[in-house]
Formats: sequence, structure tokens, C-alpha cells
Amino acid sequence: MKYYLSIGSNIEPVKNIIFSIKELKEILADINISNTYVTPSIGFEGPEFLNLIISGNTELSLEQLNALLKVIEDNAGRDRTVKKFDSRTLDIDIVLAVEEGAIIYKSDEIKKYSFVNVPLHDIYEEEASILMIEKDSLVISEDNQEILKCI
Repeated sequence: MKYYLSIGSNIEPVKNIIFSIKELKEILADINISNTYVTPSIGFEGPEFLNLIISGNTELSLEQLNALLKVIEDNAGRDRTVKKFDSRTLDIDIVLAVEEGAIIYKSDEIKKYSFVNVPLHDIYEEEASILMIEKDSLVISEDNQEILKCI
């Protein structure tokens, strides 16, 4: 199955994103990584986030992969006692799962947040027909948030 994962961090973000990519390379094959974007905090005052999407293939189920993602987050020092909208060492979410040309899972975050759909737009080219959306409409999100591509 091909998974698209949203990765974000605003606590030591470079260190934690590099850590997450190294860990994900151990469980995903044929990895593709989007550009990295700087995004403001949503729902709270805090440092800016770095966000990106990584895609890759694995035989793991949604549940198995999600459990491993939680371990990676915990190993990066993720504090699960904080509010939903708060600073994060690492946040990794499955936003899309595709198997044999069919969408198995599609997160509502794709339409809600620019920090998900803009980096997804970077790497979804080969999945355009599967996503069943126009490429140009993908970058329109409910939050209307402006994000900056890192160079």
C-alpha cells in the first residue's frame, strides 16, 4: 500500500524532521518527499512549524503503520499530555492511503489545512487520477493559510 504522511514540528523542527525521515526510511520503500514549508501555529501562539509530506510503500496495515508512527513521535519526545493545538516535537499523520488504484483512506485534513494539501500537491502527480481532484484545486483549503516554501 502507498501511504502519504504529513510531518510537522515546531520544537527543534530540523532535528526532529530529519529523525522522522530516517525512521520512516526503515519502514517505507520508494520514498518521495515534498518540499518543506514554514507555517504559522494554528489555534495557539507559538513558534512556526516546518511541514512536509512523505510518501512510500509498505505492506503494513493502516493500524500497524499508525502504531509505528506513534512510537516514532514518542521517541522524538512527543508530549501527549498537551492540548490538541500546541507545540510539537513531532507530529506524523496518515493523510492518504492508496492500494491498487483505490483510495483506502483519505484524511479530512487534506481539505482543511494548507500545511497538508500544499506539500501533498508537490508529490501527488502520479496519483492525480486516484485523488479525483484537479491539481489546481488541491491547494485551496478551508483555512486559507499562507505558507512559505523553505529553500
